[in-house]
Amino acid sequence: MKIPVVKTPIQIRYSDIDPYGHVSNSVYMQYFDMGRRELFNAIEQREGFRQDNVVASIRIDMLREIILDDEVWLETWCSKRGNKSLTVEQHIYCNEKLATTASIILVGFDRGTRETVLWPSHWQPSEREDKSKT
Repeated sequence: MKIPVVKTPIQIRYSDIDPYGHVSNSVYMQYFDMGRRELFNAIEQREGFRQDNVVASIRIDMLREIILDDEVWLETWCSKRGNKSLTVEQHIYCNEKLATTASIILVGFDRGTRETVLWPSHWQPSEREDKSKT
């Protein structure tokens, strides 16, 4: 199974804005969490189960500011699959322009044993058209 690419609309809330008038850097993690939740919801619909996971690493590059009235959406996909890790890429678009990129390494996790686990072997990285030049 190819891991899907998901698009998540983001509603900027007044509480997301910092004293400089743009989205606070601390809020971006909430946006990325929403996108990953949507990704795993889509996988669960296809597979009939949800694989728990934890974040092992995050890299974020903020390329342009986002303000309250901007039209914003997030694209989330898997760029690489290891035995126990997935690299998930996330791009935030603001008014059709790339505003923020994130690369997040997730590790499969078993809540009961508190140990890392293998990802299903049939999961394959997403197929996605490169829009990063936007």
